[in-house]
Amino acid sequence: MKIRVLFTVFLLMGIVISCAESKYMVYNTSQGIVPGKLNVHLVAHTHDDVGWLKTVDQYYVGSNNSIQGACVENVLDSLIPALLADKNRKFIYVEQATISPMFLFLINVLPPENMEKISKNGKRKVE
Repeated sequence: MKIRVLFTVFLLMGIVISCAESKYMVYNTSQGIVPGKLNVHLVAHTHDDVGWLKTVDQYYVGSNNSIQGACVENVLDSLIPALLADKNRKFIYVEQATISPMFLFLINVLPPENMEKISKNGKRKVE
């Protein structure tokens, strides 16, 4: 029962669970593999459900929160400093509907050297 609850929590939070080995993508799993134990790989990513309850613009600026509390700008405000603070951090931005506003935000707000660091270190992945 406890495992079922934990699994449900992971799914509800939108956390991607992956085994230590994958035929599609290779992850660095050398820092904590415990033989005989379940090894979990967490991937930081977005899951905004753009267009489900709110428009793209409402999700981006965080308006109409009586429907759902969500604000892409808040994600970006915390994401950029976190990526710059640790060269090993990665983040996947899933929703393509917010890519244009996101890049406009990055171009207008970030100093060019920080945008260059994020791009060169492979911290930006568009899917």
